[in-house]
Amino acid sequence: MKRRSNRSSRPIKRAYFGYHRLPQYMKVAVKPLRNVALLSMTAFFCVFIATTLSAQDHAPPKVRRAPLYLSGEEANSAKLYSRVLPSVVTIFTSQRVLNQMGQREQQAVGSGVLITPEHHVLTAAHVVDGADEIIVKTYDGKLRRAELLFSEPSADIALIKLLEASPELQRVELGDSDKLVVGQLVYVIGSPYGLEGSFSVGHISGFRDFGRLYHGTIQAELIQTDAAINSGNSGGPVFNSRGEVIGIASRILTVSGGFQGLGFVVSINTAKKLMALEDRVYIGIEGIFLNSEIISLLFNQELEGGILVERVAKGSPADKAGLRGGTIPAKIQGRDFLLGGDMILEIATQETCHSDCLVRAHELIVGMDKIPVKFLRRGKIMETVIDVSNLRRNFLTE
Repeated sequence: MKRRSNRSSRPIKRAYFGYHRLPQYMKVAVKPLRNVALLSMTAFFCVFIATTLSAQDHAPPKVRRAPLYLSGEEANSAKLYSRVLPSVVTIFTSQRVLNQMGQREQQAVGSGVLITPEHHVLTAAHVVDGADEIIVKTYDGKLRRAELLFSEPSADIALIKLLEASPELQRVELGDSDKLVVGQLVYVIGSPYGLEGSFSVGHISGFRDFGRLYHGTIQAELIQTDAAINSGNSGGPVFNSRGEVIGIASRILTVSGGFQGLGFVVSINTAKKLMALEDRVYIGIEGIFLNSEIISLLFNQELEGGILVERVAKGSPADKAGLRGGTIPAKIQGRDFLLGGDMILEIATQETCHSDCLVRAHELIVGMDKIPVKFLRRGKIMETVIDVSNLRRNFLTE
């Protein structure tokens, strides 16, 4: 995550537009946790996913019958696992990336959970962001294509939807994370290192909201747990003893790169509020704010400021509006860029002339279903309209 910068001394500021730039609460969260690593996908996944996707169907994991001698707590854990497992999915993604060696395919794996009869899957933003293709493996062993509906990287929450209807698929109920307490048992199911259906049990170790609000309106809370969370658990559900989802696995605090007893989960109440999009929108653009000095240096253009679009989420409103991301990786003054994309000059009626325009973007487009955008492409100023009418709704009340 990037540190907050002063415009006069550091003219470049990274932003995640549409879900806007990272809010201060996450930056503050990371400072005392410098070794916090997003559950990013390792090279192991590339081998695993290539093997997995070569077959079209796989048998669902076998759940054994619990023996009679189990203790009460063991029996309850076994019963909960068999009951909620059919709702847990494994998510495979692929993305075309460019480096010094040219274009290559980057593959990854994560987890998710079915939460609605319409086959909406809740997961972590970092699992699906930037993916050109999303494949979901459901409990019945089938591989199904999915589309990204929205993503909030600053809170690490995303919602995808299966493109193929299957009435037999099972969903789970969402709990109330405000009613959790430290010491309470929690249960994690996911695909760490590609090992599907893995189950771990732990306790709630604490609640970390850092006294910050998401975009000034939504209290963003992280649940700390000692339940084992590893790479591939990202986006997977965390359950209470009633089998309700109370959070989504997000990140770990680690020195070695593996689990060390400190996992962080985005609370389900935070996710619920983020899925109510009547007053906010998801556009699907990732970019970097550039001031006039950098624009002049890089593009030989006299502009007050703009957002250099680095990536556009496939199928997002921005993608449908024709906006393009970059294709040319570059390092300038020690910072990584992805050049060749559009330069957004205006959003709605606001010129993107400074970083505050990014912060206030959600305020400028409240109530707007069609958002006019002016952008620069290959030296020409062009215009388009981003249509967010289909996303301005609460996904949990359908």
